[in-house]
Amino acid sequence: MRTVIKAAYAAPAMGLAGLGLPLLIYLPEYYGTVIGLPLGLVGMAFLAARLADIIVDPLAGALMDRVRTRHGRFRFWLAVGTPLLMLSVYGLFMPSKGTGFSHLVLCLAGTYAAWSLCFVAHLGWGGTLSDDYDERNAIFAWCQALFLVGGLAITAIPLLPALRAAPEHALPAMGWFILLSLPAGVALALLLVREHPAGRRRVPGWRDYARLLGQAGIARLLAADLLSSIAVYAAGGVFFFYYGVFHGLAPAQTAALLFAVKLGAMPGAYLWSRLGSLLEKHRAMAVGFAGLAIMTLVVHLVPWSGLTVGMAILGVFGVFLSADPVLVRSMMADLGDERRLTTGADQMGALAALLSVSDKMAAAIGPALALAALDKAGFDPHAPRQTPLALTMLATVAIWAPLVLQAGAALLVRLHPLTASRHQAIRTELAVLEGG
Repeated sequence: MRTVIKAAYAAPAMGLAGLGLPLLIYLPEYYGTVIGLPLGLVGMAFLAARLADIIVDPLAGALMDRVRTRHGRFRFWLAVGTPLLMLSVYGLFMPSKGTGFSHLVLCLAGTYAAWSLCFVAHLGWGGTLSDDYDERNAIFAWCQALFLVGGLAITAIPLLPALRAAPEHALPAMGWFILLSLPAGVALALLLVREHPAGRRRVPGWRDYARLLGQAGIARLLAADLLSSIAVYAAGGVFFFYYGVFHGLAPAQTAALLFAVKLGAMPGAYLWSRLGSLLEKHRAMAVGFAGLAIMTLVVHLVPWSGLTVGMAILGVFGVFLSADPVLVRSMMADLGDERRLTTGADQMGALAALLSVSDKMAAAIGPALALAALDKAGFDPHAPRQTPLALTMLATVAIWAPLVLQAGAALLVRLHPLTASRHQAIRTELAVLEGG
């Protein structure tokens, strides 16, 4: 597959990435301060939307597996979801003064539902672009790279001089970035990238979905992904607290560390694409999870002589952080081939949805548990000094618990049953059965 095709497929990831940070940080604060809605109501709206969003993903995946059009399964739903997402984003990011609670709820529901539709469609489409063991790594590496570009762009928008002077305009500016980059990326993908027809593959029935997690490789991979993601999100939830307390960094300096993580993740996307081919995906992913555990230990135990050293360490951490979104997605696509051989049913949409649900569950569980543990230990972010118990708990949720979870993920994925040779045999059998 040509590089331009891989890049074109990955183009929508840039706009989709732009939604993450605003939904997590900027939108709740904006509706509470600039719009003036009660913070309790704002919090309820976002909690309800996030919980409902987890249900939307598997429904979207099943819909894509079962509904087939002459334009394909995943391309069609990406094309349907994009204008719905743009309309919802416009209403959510460009509210007028006096906007009420019902407007927030409606736009949040539309944004989360359309985002799920687009994300699952895009991820599932990537799994069908190639059945080659190695090429799938490159496809998802491109996706991760452009996703990081979108995330960096959104991070940089509030730092622009004009917006630093008028911070209330930062959120609408982020909205315009999404409204311009997403349809441009989707149009590029739809125009340049074809979707392989499903052919004689059986449309899955509801029993196929009920038995999906019974396939050992799928359950093991999802468990490893969930453990690692909980570790990352838990540490992320206390990121500023940890570096402020243990390394004495100001918020601006800690933000520089976060930027270093994202920069390190950029070359990491290419590195893990190559290592997945050289070592086989499950071995490379085990190295990736183990590397995150080791770098977590390095962050805590290696003395820092300044911010530059810290940025270098966090940059290496970012390199390891790219392993999961590249290799786990590629491995899940391979498992989709195995599932198709076993059952005759194509469930790539459902598998993409399961990965999305795993990430969203981790994003909800990780920070919630970490912050609840800190609160229970009496941690006070405004206090000049913390109690020994609070310091111990902060180190536990930021370092020791993530280290254990990453090590567990490495052990799980190391036992992954689908090797390169086994996948090649599956491809050969599928070619015979499906007339490919």
